[in-house]
Amino acid sequence: MITAAGGDDQRLVLLRERRFGHAAVNLVGAVAVAFVLVVNLSRGEPIASLVAAVAIAAVVIAAVLHRRWVKAGRPRGIRDVTAEAEAGH
Repeated sequence: MITAAGGDDQRLVLLRERRFGHAAVNLVGAVAVAFVLVVNLSRGEPIASLVAAVAIAAVVIAAVLHRRWVKAGRPRGIRDVTAEAEAGH
């Protein structure tokens, strides 16, 4: 959209031309969006979805880290990793 406006962001928001009708429509739209966000967040469903997404990501990350740990020969600590690195493995 910025490219279509020729890089002039003021042309997009129409503040320079003092079109208060456009500003009023934008304000009503912003209030409507804020209202919908508040209503959705108050129901708790989006929060549950975010918690579920974080839980799934944690499981996937744990699985990847476990797979890498097994592939590395299940080192028990930093001493094992250092010893293997020094041995040239």
